Amino acid sequence: MYSIDWAIKKKFQIYNISTEKLKSIAPTREAFDKFFDKLSGKHSFYTEEGGGDTFKLLALKHGHKVFTTSGKKVKDLREKLEVQKTDESDAKVIGILAKEQPQEFTNTKKMIVLTVKICLLSREYAKLVKDSTRKKNQLFAFKNKMELLASEKVVKKMIEKRKDTIKALEKEITVVNGLLFKQVKKHLFWTNYLKDIKGVGPITAAGIIGSVRRFSRFSSRDSLRHFAGMITKKGNSGYSRHLKQALYNFTEGIIKNRTQPWRKMYDDTKIYYKKKHPDWRPGKVDAYAKKFVQTEFLIELWKKGKQLEGEIA
Repeated sequence: MYSIDWAIKKKFQIYNISTEKLKSIAPTREAFDKFFDKLSGKHSFYTEEGGGDTFKLLALKHGHKVFTTSGKKVKDLREKLEVQKTDESDAKVIGILAKEQPQEFTNTKKMIVLTVKICLLSREYAKLVKDSTRKKNQLFAFKNKMELLASEKVVKKMIEKRKDTIKALEKEITVVNGLLFKQVKKHLFWTNYLKDIKGVGPITAAGIIGSVRRFSRFSSRDSLRHFAGMITKKGNSGYSRHLKQALYNFTEGIIKNRTQPWRKMYDDTKIYYKKKHPDWRPGKVDAYAKKFVQTEFLIELWKKGKQLEGEIA
C-alpha cells in the first residue's frame, strides 16, 4: 500500500504505508514509468482527488488499484493530528487515513478513468488554444514592427516560419478536439444530460466534467460554487479556472442559441437588475445576469451529477 501527495510542478511524495518509508520522484512521465517498472506485484495507491492524473492512469495501466479521497478529509485529519502541512507530512497523513479509515476513499472505476482522460485532454486543448492565440498575437505585433522591412527576404522567411508554427498548433488543436469529443460522448453526464442542452458542446462539457470530476465530493452546492470561484471570499485563490471558463462558455452558448429555460432566466434577470439598479452600466447588468444564470446552472449540475453518480455507484 502506498499513499501519494501530488503537487503541481513539484516532486511527488510516495509513502510506503507498510514500511513507513518515504521517497520523492519528479512529476514526469519518465520518472513514473521508472517507478512502476521497479515495482513487483500489484499494489494499491491512495491519494487526493483533483490531480496526479498521469500517475493514476499509469498505475491502472500497470494493473494496480487507485483510491482517492477529498482534500478536506486529509486536511481535517492533519489538523486533528496537529501536523504541520508539508508535501511529506501530507503523504503520511493520507497513508494514516487509508490504513485507519479506508471507507473514506473511492475506488477509481471505469467512469472515473474516463473522467481523468477527459480532464487531461481538456487541459491540453486549453493549453494549445492559449499557445496558438499567443503566437498569432506575436505574429501580428512582429509584422507591424517589421512593416518597413516586409520586402526583405529574411523578414519574409521569419514571418512564414511563424505562420507554419501556428498552422502546426491548429492541426494539433483539431486532433485533440476530435479525441476529446470521442471521450466526452462516452461519458454518462454527457449522454444523460449535457448533450440535450442546446449551446453546450464537447469543449464546454469537457471543462465541466474534467474540473468537477465527482459531484459527490462536494458536500453542498455552495462548496461547488466556491470551487467555481463564484463566492467572493478573501484569499479564494483555489478555485478552478477551467470550470469558471466552462461556465462562461455555457452562458455564451445558451444566450446565442436562445436555449430555454436559461435564456428566459437571463433576460428576466437583466430586466430585474435594470429596475433595481438604474445607475448600473449595461455591462455590469449583463455580468450580474450571467452570474445568476451560472449559479442556477451549477445548482442543477450538482443535483443531476449526484443523481447520476448514485446510479453508477
